[in-house]
Amino acid sequence: MPIIMGAGVGYSPLLYRPRAQWEAVFRFLRKDAIQPKRSGTEDASVLDGYEARISQGFSALRQAIAGAGLDALILITADRGSQFDSSHVPQIHVQVGGEVWGDPAIAALGEAPQRHVFACEETVGDILAEELVRDGFDIAEARRAFKPVGHPGQGATPALIEAATRLAGELPIVPISINCHVAPVMTGVRIHRLGQALARAATLTDKRLGLLVSGGLSGDPQGDMAGWVDDVFDKWVLARLQRGRSADLVRVWDVPSRNLLAGTTEVRLWTAAAAALDQAGCPARVHDYMPIHHAAAGVAFVTWEN
Repeated sequence: MPIIMGAGVGYSPLLYRPRAQWEAVFRFLRKDAIQPKRSGTEDASVLDGYEARISQGFSALRQAIAGAGLDALILITADRGSQFDSSHVPQIHVQVGGEVWGDPAIAALGEAPQRHVFACEETVGDILAEELVRDGFDIAEARRAFKPVGHPGQGATPALIEAATRLAGELPIVPISINCHVAPVMTGVRIHRLGQALARAATLTDKRLGLLVSGGLSGDPQGDMAGWVDDVFDKWVLARLQRGRSADLVRVWDVPSRNLLAGTTEVRLWTAAAAALDQAGCPARVHDYMPIHHAAAGVAFVTWEN
């Protein structure tokens, strides 16, 4: 059965913290980075407005996922050193069956440990892993056992755990990690073809599948450019998604640029997801976009539905 819907949300820990903690989150994310002049416009009233819009964005994604009658949710994220370390950095990793867990608590903010566990759909994961290999992609896979080595106490990347906690409900998931942060990384063309192959593989299952992408958009959290958000780039990316032109994204990565590093490199995840959903015939709808300096990221809420 083809993938029948998709959802996407940009990632920042700010999205998953109460409004009262946002200033502390911002200090944690920006460190000593000089801030753009525009960040000064984010006063209390603007941030209150963002809080309301973030709540509405998550509500739109939850409703789309819950209303689709899914059997499982494919969840595409990028590891940031919690699940993998330099001894093993797979370009593509599929978790087949078992469980994944993670603790997204930020000790620097005084947060207590909060471990979350998610069941993984084995039959779907098995088919996707096999078919991606048959389609020419050399993947890494974990069968049942989940043994993070980057930060063993943290587990899966917070972008996976926090998005799944907020949006997946009781659905089993199929976690797919795409390397975005450790050079060398796959080309845009290869990422796009991966998304198309994923859509083809999904048609061989008998499950109603959704796809959730969590990561990006532009930003450099805890980096030299933390707090700087490239809203022009983000809006161009989102326009490509809305127009069903995910193939336009493949050349973005042809020329190395500092502006395309850090969180921005995770637009690769959106490229793969959009390619899969274009292939599945699901048009995109951008519910909202916010260049939130306090989040050190551009934040979008997107659904793809027939």
